[in-house]
Amino acid sequence: MAAAAVLGVATLVTGGRIGAGVGVAHAQTTHSELRLGSQTPWVAPGGEFALRLLIDTPQPPTEVEVVVAVYRAVASRTEFTRSLEVRPRTVPITVTPPTALSALMPDPVGGYWVRLPIQDPAQPLDATRLRLDDEGVFPVRVELRRVGGGQTQASLLTHLLYASPPPEGGSELGVGLVLPVHAPPALTATGERRMPPGTSDRLGSLARSLVESPDVALTLLATPETLEALETSPRASDRETLTALAAATEARQVAASTYVPVDLPALAGANLAGEVEAQLDRGNAVIERTLGRRPDARTWIADRPLTDGVVQQLRSQQVDRMVVPEADLVPIALERTLTQPFELDSDAVRRPEVLAGDTGLAAYFATNDDPVLAAHHLLADLAVISADQPSRSRAVVVVAPRSWRPGPGFVDTVLAGLGQSPVLAPATLATLFTDVPPATSPAPRSGDAPLVRKLAPAQPGPPIARAQVRRARSSLSAFSSMLRAENPLDDDVEARLLVSQSAELPAAEQRAYLAGVDRAINDQLALIEVPDEQSVTLTARKGEIPVTVLSRAGYPVTVSVGVASEKLSFPDGASRPMELTRLNTTERFAVQARTSGAFPLRLEVTTPDGGLVVGTSRFTVRSTAASSVGVVLSVGAGLFLVVWWGRHVQRGRKGRQGPWGRKGRRNRRLIPA
Repeated sequence: MAAAAVLGVATLVTGGRIGAGVGVAHAQTTHSELRLGSQTPWVAPGGEFALRLLIDTPQPPTEVEVVVAVYRAVASRTEFTRSLEVRPRTVPITVTPPTALSALMPDPVGGYWVRLPIQDPAQPLDATRLRLDDEGVFPVRVELRRVGGGQTQASLLTHLLYASPPPEGGSELGVGLVLPVHAPPALTATGERRMPPGTSDRLGSLARSLVESPDVALTLLATPETLEALETSPRASDRETLTALAAATEARQVAASTYVPVDLPALAGANLAGEVEAQLDRGNAVIERTLGRRPDARTWIADRPLTDGVVQQLRSQQVDRMVVPEADLVPIALERTLTQPFELDSDAVRRPEVLAGDTGLAAYFATNDDPVLAAHHLLADLAVISADQPSRSRAVVVVAPRSWRPGPGFVDTVLAGLGQSPVLAPATLATLFTDVPPATSPAPRSGDAPLVRKLAPAQPGPPIARAQVRRARSSLSAFSSMLRAENPLDDDVEARLLVSQSAELPAAEQRAYLAGVDRAINDQLALIEVPDEQSVTLTARKGEIPVTVLSRAGYPVTVSVGVASEKLSFPDGASRPMELTRLNTTERFAVQARTSGAFPLRLEVTTPDGGLVVGTSRFTVRSTAASSVGVVLSVGAGLFLVVWWGRHVQRGRKGRQGPWGRKGRRNRRLIPA
């Protein structure tokens, strides 16, 4: 490529807006700092490449100068990556004359503009313009150094993207940008929600950027717990952020998600498949309620390693499209970046279709210290990929990690660059899966067989507290059976159970959430009291025993009350449901005594499904009523005594008749002379 003399002096301008935000440069010394404020994202023939530099130096302006060097276009993605890591080793095609800062006046926010006009091949040659013989990605190095070619004090490396729309028959590179709406759990183990103000500000910034670029298609990966935190926040700004996010999704795709990010292989390995379903059910319900859009249940964005068992479970949930990080797949030998969907080797009845998430592209989101520069590096990397096989329909997927901390400098720059690009076509994942033809196998004699790739072996994550999770789920299920459908209390407790499974929490915090679930349920059960031990007297063979249950819950509760005794029978049943809608509720149990005496009766109050015992008590029942057999025996004994006593009295009277009586005479004969 030939070069022309360019920029007799770097010029200062204060008007116009190219990009946004501030990017931190790669400073080589601690004495000065050079940052990228903005730059022209795409340059067409005859256009102008403008750089807005932010310079902070303790040196006098007369002793510091700025120099810009443009190098030949990179020939491959490998060469592009190398250009970011080390200083280009080739000879620059042009270098601007050094310009002292004293010759430039900063704009109101401290920015210095440097402009490089580009030669239009269709116009007469202009010696003041940079001539680029072909389109491509050109490294641009900016140096801040002492006047006269002295030591470099700071530098940064960006890229000039020289491109025009593809010719007829060509195709733009589809870009599936996936942006997370995520924050660490705001729900605490005690049930409170506390979202740090810094997190709120970043989410608000992301929402505003999305609203300001409504025509840039993309996919949102929203964490439902974060959305719920915004929805219930006492801060009006958080609720406004949620409203803005809902507005930003109107023409975009919203992916399905678990309530919090979880380690699916760990849950599946602990035989907690039911928890995966609970995570998805609640997560998708929250997304639909808060954003007003039903998430795309067909597409799953994996931000953690998968296993074949997890893939099969997702397929059972109607997931047939996946985005899997390239690092989680078994590597294959390819000359170029894979830009087409493929099939995933799986035991599922129908193999899911997969797009690989480009790990290298995702890495730019981690550079939070220089967001604008990182955003332009991302655009430049995409431009390099677009130059491969431009005649074919292709696509790449860029998934920002959930750990990414969004800021306006990065987001605005990326969205503006995608929206203005002549060679990139931003699209939703659903569009890419539909429009981009699947890749075929590169193996010899494979013909047009589809490309099939395998998952790399997943490293086992931290173990899940399986027993505690199961116990908490069982307790929650029992507690839910006590409540009316409209009561949200069990939903609030379940949120803690689901958050306890977050892959972002250490094991100690997970256990704290599980303990919080038990504590929350026990606190509610403690509001229900059974009667103290007492005595009940039955004066008849049949009777009723009153059972009074006290509830301080303040909301309707249904419990099951049961009685049991070896000496009593219960003609109408020994257990029944009892709805507690006021402070005291009394239920009467019909009883029948089998014998007289005093004997114990056990009272137990449980949840309707019997899963939890709310309380127990013990009654003493005294029966004073006689049985029919006893009555007959008593009457018979009485009659016997009456007859016996009557005969006894009669004999006594005859014995007292005197010496003239027959008996007296007989008696006298027995008297000795």
